[in-house]
Amino acid sequence: MLLDLAPELILHIFSFLDLPDLDVLRRLNLPVLTRLADDPALHNNRLRVTSPARVKHGLFGLGPRGDVLRPSVGELVQRGVMRGLAIERRWRAGSYFYSHLSVVQYETSLLLARQHAGNVVSVHLRRRSAAPNPLKRLHQSQVYPDIESSYLSISRSLLPIIRKLKFSLQRDKLARMVRDGSGILGVNKWLEGRAHIVHDSGERVRLAICPDIRKIVGFYEALTTAK
Repeated sequence: MLLDLAPELILHIFSFLDLPDLDVLRRLNLPVLTRLADDPALHNNRLRVTSPARVKHGLFGLGPRGDVLRPSVGELVQRGVMRGLAIERRWRAGSYFYSHLSVVQYETSLLLARQHAGNVVSVHLRRRSAAPNPLKRLHQSQVYPDIESSYLSISRSLLPIIRKLKFSLQRDKLARMVRDGSGILGVNKWLEGRAHIVHDSGERVRLAICPDIRKIVGFYEALTTAK
């Protein structure tokens, strides 16, 4: 169908093709297309008419809404195509922003920004490595988890209830020791067995074991004062 057209019309169509496309047509086994692709009038028309029209359209062409197709320097800067130190301000001031000094300043700013980011990351990593491990701090203070925490058969939600139950059992055991130890003698024997705890912990533990001892001491002190 293309071969049925007039040679002038075929040359006009070929004028909108690029050189690689014309080279493909030239290699076909069609002498007519090969001759037209090498026609000097075709290339003269491409150089004088088609190419300037394409350049003009690319530089000053308008879209369907009347907007310029060619992006401005500000748009190229925002897209990251053109980069530089304060390049948009220099462009608005009418300065040349691609001088050797501008390029050196931009590369120096990138190097400083990279070094600053590296220093910030190094400081955070040093702080993280220097921060004490909470588990290690608990181990050094001799705070150990309950034995029930190591059992997988016990639900985590039941641990507070188990702790309360153990506390109640210890309290009942202490009450039973006081009741079965013939009064204060039983407490004395129990205190003798726990002497190191009472001695090390001081008044706080003694008040926890015998909460009413302060009233008793105060009663006898009042009697001494009255005498």
